[in-house]
Amino acid sequence: MSDLPAKPRRIWLRSFYGFSPEEDGYIGWTEEGPRDRMLGLIEDDDLFMIYGASSAETDKSHRHKVLGFLQVEARAIRDRDKASSVGMQRKRDNGWQDKWTYAIPVKRAWRVDEQILLERIAPTTYRPEAGQAIAVWNPPLEADEVDRALKIRVTEVAVFGEPPLSEGGLLKGILARVFHPSRAFPGSFGERVVTYEDGPTRLYLAHFEGDGFALRGKAKPQFDKSVLLKIGVSNDLGRRVSELNAGFPPAAVGKWSMVLESEPYVDRKSAEAAEQAFKDRACREMESLGGEFFQGQISTAQSIFASIPGVSRFGR
Repeated sequence: MSDLPAKPRRIWLRSFYGFSPEEDGYIGWTEEGPRDRMLGLIEDDDLFMIYGASSAETDKSHRHKVLGFLQVEARAIRDRDKASSVGMQRKRDNGWQDKWTYAIPVKRAWRVDEQILLERIAPTTYRPEAGQAIAVWNPPLEADEVDRALKIRVTEVAVFGEPPLSEGGLLKGILARVFHPSRAFPGSFGERVVTYEDGPTRLYLAHFEGDGFALRGKAKPQFDKSVLLKIGVSNDLGRRVSELNAGFPPAAVGKWSMVLESEPYVDRKSAEAAEQAFKDRACREMESLGGEFFQGQISTAQSIFASIPGVSRFGR
């Protein structure tokens, strides 16, 4: 079986002085025209392969080396919309305030874990004499170059302005694995015996970090700040959040995360009574989506949660 996905991602070439998505969650252009031209070519989730520019501003060890990959959204922003204070200060310190201000946002990023010369990956697309033009026009890699790029070993890193990385991100693996289906889990046969023990159980409130409207087949209304929420009980919250996210592909943007958890109730029955108390009030103050799911303001859900008897050792 090939190590490459059946349909390789579209990858665009881009040079820069370094690779710091943890501080700069965007790709920028100095002029609006080239940025807008790029927006007409790219699609959501396209990748940019970043290599070290051959200029004095680039560390010598990074020049002409593949530094990382950025996954983008195809929409226009300004640099300040997704730049950290550290990133903006670096621009001021170097006199770059007016450079790369027209931008597109980065969603995910992977830093290269090995020393790879650009010419080894993109011998056709990259031409040394066209370095500055590549920084502006960002040509797409040829199909065989995409295949080589997807074999580079990378580690996923945080992107400024995006949710923190969850467990399970790619660590020193080939980039192609991000887009690969996992292997089927081998089945086993025979009698199974499972023992369920009652005991301390917590009430939890989980928040879907992504477009909850899309999960419902709806477009998100403009200016709507409501979120998708889930109330539930568990005696192992770490395991529970893993179970909630198990059905999403590794490359998915949306994930469930825990917002609040209660002090332990003495048993599951007590925790379930607290869950029902939350549901009874939430049905009046938020939109019920059936079962344990609600759509509403997170502040409203937090207020309801805090009002439930037993959630806090300092409370009711």
